[in-house]
Amino acid sequence: MKKIAILSLLVLTSIVTNGQENVKKCITTRLVEQELISNPDYTKGRISSINENIDWIKANHSKKITINIPVVIHIIHKNTHSNIGVGTNISNAQIEDALKILNEDYSKTNPEYPNPPRNTFLNYWGNPNMNFCLASTDPSGNPTNGITRTSTTVGSWDADDNFESNAMKKTVNGGMNGWDPANYLNIWVCNLSNSNGGGMTLGYAYLPGLQSWNAWKDGLVIDFQYFGTIDGASTSSDGRTATHEIGHYLGLMHTFCEDTDNQGNPICCDNDNNNWGGNVDDTPATKDIYFGSVTSSTNNNTCNDLSYSNLFTTNVKDMDENYMSYASNTWMFSIDQVNVMNATLNGYRSSLKNTDVSMNCNGSVGTELNNYQLENLNIYPNPTIGKLNIISADKINTLSITNIIGKEILFYKDFSANIIDLSSHENGVYFINIRTDKGKHIEKIILNK
Repeated sequence: MKKIAILSLLVLTSIVTNGQENVKKCITTRLVEQELISNPDYTKGRISSINENIDWIKANHSKKITINIPVVIHIIHKNTHSNIGVGTNISNAQIEDALKILNEDYSKTNPEYPNPPRNTFLNYWGNPNMNFCLASTDPSGNPTNGITRTSTTVGSWDADDNFESNAMKKTVNGGMNGWDPANYLNIWVCNLSNSNGGGMTLGYAYLPGLQSWNAWKDGLVIDFQYFGTIDGASTSSDGRTATHEIGHYLGLMHTFCEDTDNQGNPICCDNDNNNWGGNVDDTPATKDIYFGSVTSSTNNNTCNDLSYSNLFTTNVKDMDENYMSYASNTWMFSIDQVNVMNATLNGYRSSLKNTDVSMNCNGSVGTELNNYQLENLNIYPNPTIGKLNIISADKINTLSITNIIGKEILFYKDFSANIIDLSSHENGVYFINIRTDKGKHIEKIILNK
């Protein structure tokens, strides 16, 4: 792989400015384009980050340990939504659900593995081996549950506006100042809007390369309806907006081509192996965006891969199931994408990996959701020979069963069945975790068939 010199500035700029509008779902491309134009130092930072990644990947760093990354989630909510779980002031259960999905996707333990809807790219499926943990100390060393909640008079933040798209990251604008981006991954969850029409912005993040004086912009912004899948989340949310945006944050491009011809028509290109992104050879060239679902019969093949420099020796289908696509269901990163993200965490973002920030990696918010003795909740018989009755007067948002070592064996969303059958599992001690709008309840279950 060739390193990118500073003289590539014109190439970088031309690639971006010829790109088509991102049809809103993710506006990372537009934000990065604007930053490259207005901030020449960002171009230097991008080049430096890409070259660092090339060096790390060339060194054949095949042994990858699990990397824990400290996260702080800034909930920016309308001042009329003062109660947690109301409107833009999303519940802790929704935050926990979002983190659960994120950590499954970044450890290759998501529900689609190892039997996805189609197995076309099963051999190219990589494991990032990353764990996103709520910070348990803030920048001043004080205890925290990794969540801030800010009441604001701002009704929504216009993602199409170059100022408002970053305004939620500043307290002076009615948002919340981010914590030191060298030591924390900042995620702002708020109400996003669009003034220019053409779709809904779900989220965005900057590619690596921002300088210290501009690092306050670094991190993710996600619409509150697309962070997780329960409670205040949209019914169309798969919870993977954070998965996609962290891919950008760690150096990945979209898998589809964002270039057009002189008439504005989509063209073919290998978008994630060019001078702007680079180092990904195992995702096919793809023309334009596919928004549909991916099934065993999905056979999009929009570009001839033999026309591009990659590892494919035949013309293959589009990798629509990749998290960096816009398909409605996605389930994988490629091996080269994993290498790029790990390289970024050993290069430009190495301070996140080496931080001394203490973290809570058990997936629970903890501080604000205590183990309540929920009223009108009855779980019986206990011990059980298999079938467990669960009667609750309150709607059960989520219910999960974990074994004695904490491995989840069952998970239900919006549980209403009243009976769970554990008879197929081995005798032993299990824990049932129930969440309603009133809180969380954990109870030990003994299975003795």
